[in-house]
Amino acid sequence: MEKRDEELYGLALPTVEGTGFELVGVDDVVEHGRRVFRFYIDHPRGVAVSDCASVSREIEYLLDARLDFEGSYVLEVSSPGLEHPLKHEREYEHFRGRRARIVLHRPVEAGNVVEGVLGPIGDDGVVVTTDRGEEIRLDFENIARAKLAS
Repeated sequence: MEKRDEELYGLALPTVEGTGFELVGVDDVVEHGRRVFRFYIDHPRGVAVSDCASVSREIEYLLDARLDFEGSYVLEVSSPGLEHPLKHEREYEHFRGRRARIVLHRPVEAGNVVEGVLGPIGDDGVVVTTDRGEEIRLDFENIARAKLAS
């Protein structure tokens, strides 16, 4: 599914940016036997339901015209939400300055769960500043899962 996520992201990015929003991420999942294409959009002022509906119409036109996919699908467009999962480097960059909870495959000096503010990205990793003011560099390959935290 990861390949389809990236395909959908690349396909929809110019359309979403053209509407004045940022495309944060895309999920291609099967829920209750239905294929769901979920697009997450963001804007500095926030995202209203009417924004999601408007962007959804644009993406729907695009998918109907360009997607070579057999079968039906459900299209969802929403804001990332308070606990948005972080899967790609671009999401870490987009949410730089926000709090995140990161679970690691292998523990670091702070343990196997690191919570703090997302900082700079580079050299295949991200810097997280903990509540104690420690800056910890985490390799993306060591991150098992991560999400925004409040």
